[in-house]
Amino acid sequence: MIFWLLFSIIVQDFTDELTGVRAANPEVHLRIGRDRSVAGERVLLVDYPGPTNDPAGRDVQCAARNQDWTGGRALSFQIKPAHALRLSVSFVDRNGVVYTAWTNLTGGRWQMVRIPFDDIRPNPFFQPPGAKTGAALDVSDVKFIAFAPQDKTSGQLAIGRFVVSD
Repeated sequence: MIFWLLFSIIVQDFTDELTGVRAANPEVHLRIGRDRSVAGERVLLVDYPGPTNDPAGRDVQCAARNQDWTGGRALSFQIKPAHALRLSVSFVDRNGVVYTAWTNLTGGRWQMVRIPFDDIRPNPFFQPPGAKTGAALDVSDVKFIAFAPQDKTSGQLAIGRFVVSD
């Protein structure tokens, strides 16, 4: 599946392999591959363990190649989990506020995820010290995007490039 956007800002496309891509938990295994279903583009392949006592134990963080997202209205990417799961996607805006969206995914097929900035909300479970939680969303300086499976088992997923689109 290929998606075409009239306007897009590349956030992370894995052209630099795993540079800027990390997981704090060494049990989360990351590698770069290619998939013909997404026009042979590089994809991030993630093997993750079952849940741990650490709420961030399966988080994967990807540095933003372009940090000013003000020209767009939504974050988009393609993903193919091995089995059905709920995925969280987060970023920290210029005000230090963590914004998180959750999406339910079907297993075994590529699917598009589009998260409009108008729909994303501050994370109700965590905010870092100093976050200006009353301020409006400000995507003029976003350092990274993070995602994590929220299911109860171990698994695998492939994820394509992250872009900000109109």
